[in-house]
Amino acid sequence: MEIASMILLFSCLFFMLLPSCSTLYTISTNQVIKDGDTIVSDDNMFELGFFSPGKSKNRYVGIWYKKISTGTVVWVANRETPITDKSGMLELSKQGNLLIRSGDNTVIWSSNSTISTMSNNPVVVVQLLDTGNLIVWDRSTKNERVIWQSFDHPGNTFLPGMKFGKDLVTGRERFIIPWKSADDPSPGPYLHYIDTNGYPQMFVRQSSVIRWRYGPWNGLKFQGLRMKNPNPIYSVQFISNEKEIYYTYEITATVVQRILVLPDDTGVHLRWMDQIHDWAVHAIGALRDSCGGYGRCGPYGSCNGNRYPRCTCMAGFKPRVPDEWDRGNGSSGCERKRALDCGSGSGFKRISGVIFPDTRRSWYNHSMTLEECEMACRMKCNCTAYANTDIRNGGSGCLLWFDELMDTTESNDKQDLYIKLAASELADRYALDKKYNSVRIEDVDELPLLSLNKIVKATDNFNINKKIGEGGFGPVYKGVLQDGQEVAVKRLSETSRQGIEEFKNEIICIAMLVQFCLSMKENI
Repeated sequence: MEIASMILLFSCLFFMLLPSCSTLYTISTNQVIKDGDTIVSDDNMFELGFFSPGKSKNRYVGIWYKKISTGTVVWVANRETPITDKSGMLELSKQGNLLIRSGDNTVIWSSNSTISTMSNNPVVVVQLLDTGNLIVWDRSTKNERVIWQSFDHPGNTFLPGMKFGKDLVTGRERFIIPWKSADDPSPGPYLHYIDTNGYPQMFVRQSSVIRWRYGPWNGLKFQGLRMKNPNPIYSVQFISNEKEIYYTYEITATVVQRILVLPDDTGVHLRWMDQIHDWAVHAIGALRDSCGGYGRCGPYGSCNGNRYPRCTCMAGFKPRVPDEWDRGNGSSGCERKRALDCGSGSGFKRISGVIFPDTRRSWYNHSMTLEECEMACRMKCNCTAYANTDIRNGGSGCLLWFDELMDTTESNDKQDLYIKLAASELADRYALDKKYNSVRIEDVDELPLLSLNKIVKATDNFNINKKIGEGGFGPVYKGVLQDGQEVAVKRLSETSRQGIEEFKNEIICIAMLVQFCLSMKENI
């Protein structure tokens, strides 16, 4: 209710419309938009002109909805340099530069866009599209092109069709920056952006400090966002290639929708409701508030905002500063119980239902399988964890971490993270429980499991020529895995005198276990 009231106040206090002196659909280099004049889109959905937000008397050039919700501003040009009276003018230079001048002819804002043409008489035009995008066109040749567009410079509103991300060719970044207040459209302290270092993920920064992290794209959404995809209202898309990395969405139903970031950094999806002639909250943006900010539980710590204490160490780790953890402060993070040693082997522990750790120090490949991903992490001593990049269709792609796992949050997202642990640590997890006199082997996927088909292939279907020995519990074969690694394969069949408990104990005791297999009556 509090958020809904804030949105209603924010919408209603934007400005009071003044009667327009004239309305245009485009402007060219011989025209000036004065305070009171407007430009409208073809279907009258959007309008551009001068306005005063809320209780302020300052004047700004902005774009707002015209057909519905009169007065809801979606973009502001001179948000940092207002005009104090109604003497302002908007004009287009012959070079394709949009300019806002004050009454004394001082340029107080510029689009910093210039045309690159050899024509002595360039043809440039400004047009407001039905999407809310203000475009400066170069129409000097048959193939018109965009010189500048407002969608490349978003403010506090993310409209359908906008790109939120980075152009890797030009270096241009498209941020979302909320207003300071309903009366002041100048940039507030928060900045939403996509970090393209490692596997791309969404951050919120306050000045130079990271406050929140939404997590990476998982094929359907950014992990920390509250959104249902696919859905009947809108479709979302994340594009990542050598030219650009960005997030966008399109409306698939006959509705009007926008994403607004409020001054307190609350992100809301708003939908126009004709029945009440007002905006309704469709969704509230993130899951970020439950753990109180970025890195609350430090390296290798995991946060759950619905639990006390909120921080726990991942399996195989212990508090780095126990006294601080005892006082409820887990920011120092966790350290390994047993150090990784490439020469002694390693395995992986699966953690389900998490927002992935920070991926700025990661590597990814969208075509690899999870099995290939595991092998890649196993072969790199400095790899600390791996996972699928995409949760669709059973999972695909490979994501490797090469640093401490930072800012991991427990969630309802159905995505698994596999953290690397020393083989001795995994052995301890399956050691004989003296209290109950039984062996615990509850999650066999934590150990390096291999399919029977691959073992058959490695040993040429247990070819007699591959046999290198035999003991009381079964024969031993020489095998070659897909990556060329030579291994000894011990086969314990139904006729073996060794039972499942002995087999489990042998898994634990083998110093250099590569992989094992449990398949029907075959224990290998």
